[in-house]
Amino acid sequence: MKYIFTVLFLTFLSSMPAAAQKNSYSLLLHWYPQAQFAGYYYALEKGYYQEEDLSIEIEFGTVTDPSTARIKTGDFDFAIMWLTTAMQLKASKVPLRHLAQTNQTSALLLVSHKGRGTDRLEDFNGKTIGIWSGDFELQPLSLLKRNNIDMKVININNSINLFLRKGVDVCTAMWYNEYHEMLSAGLREEDLNIFRMSDYGMNFPEDGIYASEKMAWNRPGVCRKFIEASIRGWMDAFNDTEGTLDILEKACAKAGVPFSRAHQRWMLNCFRELLIHPRTGKIETALPAHAYNFVGSVLLERNFIKSIPPYETFIATL
Repeated sequence: MKYIFTVLFLTFLSSMPAAAQKNSYSLLLHWYPQAQFAGYYYALEKGYYQEEDLSIEIEFGTVTDPSTARIKTGDFDFAIMWLTTAMQLKASKVPLRHLAQTNQTSALLLVSHKGRGTDRLEDFNGKTIGIWSGDFELQPLSLLKRNNIDMKVININNSINLFLRKGVDVCTAMWYNEYHEMLSAGLREEDLNIFRMSDYGMNFPEDGIYASEKMAWNRPGVCRKFIEASIRGWMDAFNDTEGTLDILEKACAKAGVPFSRAHQRWMLNCFRELLIHPRTGKIETALPAHAYNFVGSVLLERNFIKSIPPYETFIATL
Protein backbone atom coordinates (compact mmCIF):
# COMPACT_ATOMS: atom_id res chain seq x y z
CA MET A 1 0.00 0.00 0.00
CA LYS A 2 2.83 2.39 0.88
CA TYR A 3 4.44 1.76 -2.52
CA ILE A 4 1.13 2.33 -4.33
CA PHE A 5 0.53 5.57 -2.42
CA THR A 6 4.02 6.82 -3.27
CA VAL A 7 3.51 6.08 -6.96
CA LEU A 8 0.13 7.78 -6.97
CA PHE A 9 1.52 10.83 -5.17
CA LEU A 10 4.45 11.16 -7.59
CA THR A 11 2.07 10.76 -10.51
CA PHE A 12 -0.08 13.55 -9.07
CA LEU A 13 2.94 15.83 -8.72
CA SER A 14 4.07 15.17 -12.27
CA SER A 15 0.62 16.06 -13.58
CA MET A 16 0.64 19.45 -11.83
CA PRO A 17 1.78 22.54 -13.76
CA ALA A 18 5.47 23.24 -13.18
CA ALA A 19 4.73 26.63 -11.62
CA ALA A 20 2.44 25.02 -9.05
CA GLN A 21 5.31 22.81 -7.78
CA LYS A 22 7.58 25.77 -7.02
CA ASN A 23 7.52 29.03 -5.14
CA SER A 24 5.62 30.92 -7.84
CA TYR A 25 5.35 34.69 -7.64
CA SER A 26 4.56 37.59 -9.94
CA LEU A 27 6.61 40.72 -10.57
CA LEU A 28 4.46 43.61 -11.75
CA LEU A 29 6.22 46.36 -13.72
CA HIS A 30 4.65 49.78 -14.16
CA TRP A 31 5.29 49.88 -17.92
CA TYR A 32 5.98 47.80 -20.99
CA PRO A 33 9.27 45.87 -21.41
CA GLN A 34 12.22 48.22 -21.81
CA ALA A 35 15.73 48.74 -20.45
CA GLN A 36 14.27 50.51 -17.42
CA PHE A 37 13.55 46.96 -16.17
CA ALA A 38 16.52 45.20 -17.76
CA GLY A 39 17.82 43.66 -14.53
CA TYR A 40 14.63 41.72 -13.89
CA TYR A 41 14.37 40.36 -17.41
CA TYR A 42 18.05 39.41 -17.29
CA ALA A 43 17.68 37.63 -13.94
CA LEU A 44 14.68 35.72 -15.28
CA GLU A 45 16.36 34.74 -18.55
CA LYS A 46 19.60 33.65 -16.89
CA GLY A 47 17.87 31.58 -14.21
CA TYR A 48 18.92 33.67 -11.20
CA TYR A 49 15.47 33.45 -9.66
CA GLN A 50 15.35 29.70 -10.25
CA GLU A 51 18.68 29.35 -8.44
CA GLU A 52 16.93 30.85 -5.41
CA ASP A 53 14.06 28.37 -5.84
CA LEU A 54 11.76 31.14 -7.07
CA SER A 55 9.48 30.86 -10.07
CA ILE A 56 8.90 34.46 -11.23
CA GLU A 57 6.46 35.62 -13.88
CA ILE A 58 6.98 39.18 -15.12
CA GLU A 59 3.82 41.13 -15.86
CA PHE A 60 3.40 44.79 -16.73
CA GLY A 61 0.93 47.64 -16.67
CA THR A 62 -0.35 49.34 -19.81
CA VAL A 63 -2.11 52.56 -20.74
CA THR A 64 -5.53 50.92 -20.44
CA ASP A 65 -4.63 48.59 -17.57
CA PRO A 66 -2.27 50.47 -15.22
CA SER A 67 -0.35 48.48 -12.66
CA THR A 68 -1.70 50.68 -9.84
CA ALA A 69 -5.22 49.36 -10.43
CA ARG A 70 -4.06 45.85 -9.63
CA ILE A 71 -1.86 46.93 -6.73
CA LYS A 72 -4.84 48.64 -5.11
CA THR A 73 -6.63 45.28 -4.98
CA GLY A 74 -3.66 43.69 -3.22
CA ASP A 75 -3.38 41.12 -6.02
CA PHE A 76 0.39 41.22 -6.46
CA ASP A 77 3.52 39.74 -4.94
CA PHE A 78 6.32 42.07 -6.09
CA ALA A 79 6.07 45.34 -8.00
CA ILE A 80 8.32 48.07 -9.39
CA MET A 81 7.04 51.56 -8.66
CA TRP A 82 8.16 55.14 -8.35
CA LEU A 83 8.44 56.26 -4.75
CA THR A 84 5.81 58.97 -5.31
CA THR A 85 3.32 56.37 -6.56
CA ALA A 86 3.98 53.99 -3.68
CA MET A 87 3.64 56.75 -1.07
CA GLN A 88 0.28 57.80 -2.48
CA LEU A 89 -0.95 54.21 -2.45
CA LYS A 90 0.29 53.71 1.11
CA ALA A 91 -1.38 56.96 2.19
CA SER A 92 -4.66 55.58 0.82
CA LYS A 93 -4.24 52.43 2.96
CA VAL A 94 -3.03 50.07 0.24
CA PRO A 95 -1.08 47.30 2.06
CA LEU A 96 2.40 47.42 0.56
CA ARG A 97 5.97 47.56 1.79
CA HIS A 98 9.17 48.97 0.36
CA LEU A 99 11.93 46.37 -0.12
CA ALA A 100 14.71 48.12 -2.04
CA GLN A 101 15.33 51.55 -3.61
CA THR A 102 17.23 50.68 -6.77
CA ASN A 103 17.06 54.18 -8.26
CA GLN A 104 18.26 56.88 -5.85
CA THR A 105 18.48 59.71 -8.38
CA SER A 106 15.79 61.44 -10.38
CA ALA A 107 16.09 61.19 -14.16
CA LEU A 108 13.51 63.92 -14.78
CA LEU A 109 14.69 66.95 -16.78
CA LEU A 110 13.41 70.26 -17.99
CA VAL A 111 14.64 70.99 -21.52
CA SER A 112 14.64 74.25 -23.49
CA HIS A 113 16.09 75.49 -26.77
CA LYS A 114 19.19 77.63 -26.38
CA GLY A 115 18.99 81.25 -27.44
CA ARG A 116 15.21 81.52 -27.07
CA GLY A 117 15.08 83.36 -23.74
CA THR A 118 15.07 80.29 -21.48
CA ASP A 119 18.77 79.68 -20.89
CA ARG A 120 18.48 80.12 -17.11
CA LEU A 121 15.83 79.03 -14.61
CA GLU A 122 15.05 82.66 -13.77
CA ASP A 123 14.28 83.27 -17.46
CA PHE A 124 11.27 80.92 -17.28
CA ASN A 125 8.95 83.57 -15.83
CA GLY A 126 6.09 84.28 -18.21
CA LYS A 127 7.04 81.46 -20.61
CA THR A 128 5.16 78.26 -21.48
CA ILE A 129 6.03 74.85 -20.08
CA GLY A 130 4.82 71.47 -21.30
CA ILE A 131 4.30 69.05 -18.42
CA TRP A 132 2.87 65.55 -18.17
CA SER A 133 0.10 65.13 -15.65
CA GLY A 134 0.19 63.00 -12.51
CA ASP A 135 3.39 62.25 -10.62
CA PHE A 136 5.51 63.86 -13.35
CA GLU A 137 4.17 67.32 -12.49
CA LEU A 138 5.25 67.20 -8.85
CA GLN A 139 8.89 68.20 -9.21
CA PRO A 140 8.67 70.87 -11.92
CA LEU A 141 5.63 72.62 -10.44
CA SER A 142 7.12 72.55 -6.96
CA LEU A 143 10.42 73.87 -8.35
CA LEU A 144 8.62 76.78 -10.02
CA LYS A 145 6.64 77.58 -6.89
CA ARG A 146 9.69 77.51 -4.64
CA ASN A 147 11.51 79.90 -6.99
CA ASN A 148 8.50 82.25 -7.45
CA ILE A 149 8.35 81.52 -11.18
CA ASP A 150 5.01 81.90 -12.95
CA MET A 151 4.62 79.98 -16.21
CA LYS A 152 1.75 78.98 -18.45
CA VAL A 153 1.37 75.24 -17.96
CA ILE A 154 0.31 73.07 -20.91
CA ASN A 155 -0.46 69.37 -20.51
CA ILE A 156 1.50 67.59 -23.23
CA ASN A 157 0.19 64.05 -22.63
CA ASN A 158 3.58 62.29 -22.64
CA SER A 159 4.53 63.67 -26.05
CA ILE A 160 7.47 65.85 -27.10
CA ASN A 161 5.93 66.90 -30.42
CA LEU A 162 4.87 70.34 -29.20
CA PHE A 163 8.41 71.03 -27.99
CA LEU A 164 9.91 69.83 -31.28
CA ARG A 165 7.67 72.33 -33.08
CA LYS A 166 8.62 75.05 -30.56
CA GLY A 167 5.02 75.22 -29.39
CA VAL A 168 6.24 75.38 -25.76
CA ASP A 169 9.36 77.07 -24.40
CA VAL A 170 10.24 74.40 -21.85
CA CYS A 171 9.40 70.70 -21.78
CA THR A 172 9.66 67.84 -19.28
CA ALA A 173 11.60 64.76 -20.36
CA MET A 174 13.10 61.67 -18.81
CA TRP A 175 16.84 61.55 -19.42
CA TYR A 176 16.71 57.88 -20.42
CA ASN A 177 13.69 58.22 -22.70
CA GLU A 178 12.23 61.43 -24.13
CA TYR A 179 15.55 63.29 -24.11
CA HIS A 180 17.00 60.64 -26.41
CA GLU A 181 13.86 60.91 -28.57
CA MET A 182 14.62 64.61 -28.97
CA LEU A 183 18.14 63.82 -30.14
CA SER A 184 16.85 61.09 -32.44
CA ALA A 185 14.42 63.64 -33.93
CA GLY A 186 17.39 65.77 -35.04
CA LEU A 187 17.98 68.16 -32.14
CA ARG A 188 21.60 68.53 -31.03
CA GLU A 189 22.77 68.37 -27.43
CA GLU A 190 24.71 71.61 -27.85
CA ASP A 191 21.50 73.42 -28.87
CA LEU A 192 19.57 72.41 -25.75
CA ASN A 193 19.53 73.59 -22.15
CA ILE A 194 19.21 70.78 -19.62
CA PHE A 195 17.84 71.41 -16.13
CA ARG A 196 18.11 68.25 -14.02
CA MET A 197 15.66 68.08 -11.15
CA SER A 198 18.43 66.47 -9.07
CA ASP A 199 20.60 69.59 -9.56
CA TYR A 200 17.89 72.00 -8.42
CA GLY A 201 17.01 70.57 -5.03
CA MET A 202 14.21 68.38 -6.37
CA ASN A 203 15.84 64.96 -6.38
CA PHE A 204 13.21 62.23 -6.05
CA PRO A 205 14.25 58.58 -5.74
CA GLU A 206 12.30 56.86 -8.51
CA ASP A 207 12.08 53.11 -9.19
CA GLY A 208 12.02 50.81 -6.18
CA ILE A 209 11.07 47.20 -5.43
CA TYR A 210 7.91 46.68 -3.39
CA ALA A 211 5.98 43.74 -2.04
CA SER A 212 2.47 43.24 -0.79
CA GLU A 213 2.37 43.64 2.97
CA LYS A 214 1.32 40.01 3.31
CA MET A 215 4.39 38.90 1.36
CA ALA A 216 6.75 41.13 3.36
CA TRP A 217 5.36 39.92 6.68
CA ASN A 218 4.95 36.22 5.95
CA ARG A 219 7.84 35.49 3.60
CA PRO A 220 10.78 37.79 4.39
CA GLY A 221 13.21 35.10 3.23
CA VAL A 222 11.56 35.00 -0.19
CA CYS A 223 11.78 38.80 -0.36
CA ARG A 224 15.49 38.72 0.44
CA LYS A 225 16.13 36.09 -2.23
CA PHE A 226 14.14 38.08 -4.78
CA ILE A 227 16.11 41.26 -4.09
CA GLU A 228 19.47 39.46 -4.24
CA ALA A 229 18.65 37.77 -7.55
CA SER A 230 17.32 41.03 -9.01
CA ILE A 231 20.38 43.07 -8.05
CA ARG A 232 22.59 40.34 -9.48
CA GLY A 233 20.51 40.56 -12.66
CA TRP A 234 21.07 44.31 -12.88
CA MET A 235 24.83 44.13 -12.35
CA ASP A 236 25.27 41.38 -14.92
CA ALA A 237 22.96 43.11 -17.37
CA PHE A 238 25.20 46.18 -17.28
CA ASN A 239 28.22 43.98 -18.00
CA ASP A 240 26.52 42.22 -20.93
CA THR A 241 25.04 45.02 -23.03
CA GLU A 242 24.41 43.10 -26.24
CA GLY A 243 23.10 40.03 -24.43
CA THR A 244 20.77 42.26 -22.41
CA LEU A 245 19.48 43.96 -25.55
CA ASP A 246 18.80 40.53 -27.08
CA ILE A 247 16.74 39.58 -24.02
CA LEU A 248 14.82 42.87 -24.15
CA GLU A 249 14.14 42.46 -27.86
CA LYS A 250 12.61 39.06 -27.20
CA ALA A 251 10.51 40.45 -24.32
CA CYS A 252 9.25 43.33 -26.49
CA ALA A 253 8.35 40.94 -29.31
CA LYS A 254 6.38 38.78 -26.88
CA ALA A 255 4.57 41.86 -25.54
CA GLY A 256 3.89 43.16 -29.06
CA VAL A 257 5.63 46.50 -28.52
CA PRO A 258 8.22 48.21 -30.79
CA PHE A 259 11.91 47.71 -30.10
CA SER A 260 14.71 50.11 -31.04
CA ARG A 261 18.13 48.71 -30.22
CA ALA A 262 19.76 52.16 -30.30
CA HIS A 263 17.15 53.64 -27.96
CA GLN A 264 17.27 50.72 -25.54
CA ARG A 265 21.09 50.87 -25.50
CA TRP A 266 20.87 54.57 -24.54
CA MET A 267 18.36 53.74 -21.82
CA LEU A 268 20.50 50.90 -20.45
CA ASN A 269 23.55 53.18 -20.30
CA CYS A 270 21.53 55.83 -18.47
CA PHE A 271 20.37 53.30 -15.90
CA ARG A 272 23.94 52.15 -15.38
CA GLU A 273 24.74 55.70 -14.24
CA LEU A 274 21.51 56.06 -12.27
CA LEU A 275 21.74 52.78 -10.35
CA ILE A 276 25.44 52.20 -9.70
CA HIS A 277 26.90 54.36 -6.95
CA PRO A 278 30.02 56.13 -8.27
CA ARG A 279 31.98 55.58 -5.04
CA THR A 280 31.05 52.00 -4.13
CA GLY A 281 30.46 50.64 -7.63
CA LYS A 282 27.37 48.90 -6.25
CA ILE A 283 23.61 49.40 -6.35
CA GLU A 284 22.58 50.98 -3.05
CA THR A 285 19.13 49.77 -2.01
CA ALA A 286 18.37 51.61 1.24
CA LEU A 287 15.82 54.43 1.14
CA PRO A 288 17.07 57.23 3.45
CA ALA A 289 14.43 58.63 5.79
CA HIS A 290 15.31 62.21 4.82
CA ALA A 291 14.69 61.45 1.12
CA TYR A 292 11.40 59.77 1.99
CA ASN A 293 10.23 62.70 4.08
CA PHE A 294 11.27 65.23 1.43
CA VAL A 295 9.20 63.49 -1.23
CA GLY A 296 6.33 63.33 1.24
CA SER A 297 6.57 67.08 1.86
CA VAL A 298 6.18 67.79 -1.87
CA LEU A 299 3.25 65.38 -2.14
CA LEU A 300 1.63 67.28 0.73
CA GLU A 301 2.44 70.64 -0.84
CA ARG A 302 0.77 69.63 -4.10
CA ASN A 303 -2.22 68.04 -2.27
CA PHE A 304 -1.47 64.56 -3.59
CA ILE A 305 -1.73 63.13 -0.05
CA LYS A 306 -3.28 64.31 3.20
CA SER A 307 -0.55 62.99 5.47
CA ILE A 308 2.84 61.29 5.13
CA PRO A 309 2.69 57.59 6.05
CA PRO A 310 5.11 56.89 8.91
CA TYR A 311 8.49 55.75 7.57
CA GLU A 312 8.52 52.64 9.78
CA THR A 313 5.20 51.46 8.31
CA PHE A 314 6.51 51.95 4.76
CA ILE A 315 9.85 50.14 4.97
CA ALA A 316 9.88 46.34 5.26
CA THR A 317 12.05 44.78 7.95
CA LEU A 318 13.66 41.72 6.37
